[in-house]
Amino acid sequence: MALLALYLIFPFGTQRAVLLGSDARADEASRSDTILVTAAGWHDGMLAVPRDTLLEIPGVGEDKVNAAFASGGPDLTVQTLEGFLDRRIDNYLVIKFDGVGDIVDAMGGVTINVEQQIDPVEAGGPAISPGEQTLNGEEALTYVRYRGGPTADIGRAGRQQEFMQAVMSQALSPANLPRMPATAAAILRNVDTNMNPLEAARFLVQLKLAGERQTATYPGTPQYINGISYWVPDKASGEQVMRDTIG
Repeated sequence: MALLALYLIFPFGTQRAVLLGSDARADEASRSDTILVTAAGWHDGMLAVPRDTLLEIPGVGEDKVNAAFASGGPDLTVQTLEGFLDRRIDNYLVIKFDGVGDIVDAMGGVTINVEQQIDPVEAGGPAISPGEQTLNGEEALTYVRYRGGPTADIGRAGRQQEFMQAVMSQALSPANLPRMPATAAAILRNVDTNMNPLEAARFLVQLKLAGERQTATYPGTPQYINGISYWVPDKASGEQVMRDTIG
């Protein structure tokens, strides 16, 4: 038991996992609309890679990073990100966006400080007013999907990082202990991962112990190339951002 506790709590190196949010619609290829590289251990941080980031996908060529998921699932996405970031990524978690509400409702809601009004017309869900509040499952799904406002997808990436930090902190809090079995069952229904239960437990414990972590979005500029919108990465400043977040 002592060795198990040491394994779970002591930060041996840095474990990186990529969280992929899949928002496939009917008759569409599934693409990863959310890409968050998360580190736990000696480095604790979270780096959002915008879904429109233009990079090289092995066996496919230059395309938006979210096309890697459509072409080869999470394994090709990990391979693509490792080549782009020049960092090892140990694991992946794929969450179905439709399952976000299920997980949040199992937790009894998630408390978030909403910084801007979320318009129901643009969000495709309920209106959400600014201010700190506890969102139910339907509201949480609207919050992470919303890409309105002047910052569009980049603003959404920031909201998703804040949301993930809140979920990880609150799901593992002592106050949520009575809801742990229901929360774990909801996660199992809606998340696919290549981690075994012990690896997943260690990763979650390390994230919880880290508390507030450094978050950032991979820097770049929006550009239209041949009529298609891309996020063109700024690799010169990206290296420092990676060191600050994922090691």
